[in-house]
Amino acid sequence: MHIHSFKDKFYRQMIALLGNALNLLDEQGKDEVFRFLISQQNPDGGFQDRGGRSDLYYSLFGGLMLGAWGKEHGAWGIERGLLKKREGERLEMETGDTDPTSRNPQPVTRNPQPATGSILKLRQFISGQSNRNVPGFIERCCLVLLQKELKTGRFFRIKALFSLGRSFWKERHSINLSYRSFVLFLTLDAALPIRGFLKMASKRMLAQTTIDVNSPCSEVAAKVFLLKMMNRDGVAEQELLKSLACESGGFKAFLHLQNADMLSTAVALFALDFAGSDLRLLRPACLDFIQSNYSDGAFLSDDGDQTADLEYTFYGLLALGVLAD
Repeated sequence: MHIHSFKDKFYRQMIALLGNALNLLDEQGKDEVFRFLISQQNPDGGFQDRGGRSDLYYSLFGGLMLGAWGKEHGAWGIERGLLKKREGERLEMETGDTDPTSRNPQPVTRNPQPATGSILKLRQFISGQSNRNVPGFIERCCLVLLQKELKTGRFFRIKALFSLGRSFWKERHSINLSYRSFVLFLTLDAALPIRGFLKMASKRMLAQTTIDVNSPCSEVAAKVFLLKMMNRDGVAEQELLKSLACESGGFKAFLHLQNADMLSTAVALFALDFAGSDLRLLRPACLDFIQSNYSDGAFLSDDGDQTADLEYTFYGLLALGVLAD
């Protein structure tokens, strides 16, 4: 599956890739992944960082995975039905209208699956974050993406979009330009209807970004992504990215390293697939790498850290989804 078409939103395509990964799992595997996903959600609806605190960055991973799960099992439709039902009950209390067909002609499932409850809890968490001063460029982008996906906080989403430019510039010394650009364009693509703006901005960013054999995998992948957005082949950059692949499977963060990691593997495969690169020679070893780092519903980083968390589970599923076809 190549995802270089601009007719769909990028984050929607990410959810589709996660769905591809879920379809590869048997029922036991799906159940294990879902149980791990739910175990990472706090009572306030946010998803845990490694310290157990509710975090926007981790909540985005959780939200995208819930989106994929909901699409496969209809939970998003049930969730919206429940919201309509609650709104109807509120209107009934205010107006005395007792005719259910006048407010919600569609039947609502009485016993929605667990994913629906998790989506509602996440919605409540994001609603609570909308009027807070969210620090950090990446966190602001995560908030906008979640607000868009959950259809909440439209006013605050617009407000946050205006502040992204200032935050983007403020963190110019702490986050590489290529990676900042990738995250920014992913966010704007989800929130704005004007696709031409993204290509115009990509052109300006490309003129300012440079990569070489010493660049980390994530930055090379971001450059490949930006080049494709400009309809430029980026063959040299794709080959540089492929040089980071390990013979034993997966991609490594830097050329001088010996071992692959899940983050680098996922972003490299995502960028190469987006660019339309042929992944057939990489597929067998990468699948072995991904499978070897699966543990009880989660994916590990394979950089020596045996901690199971939502971030690397997302990356594992994303990489698996790219290779599904």
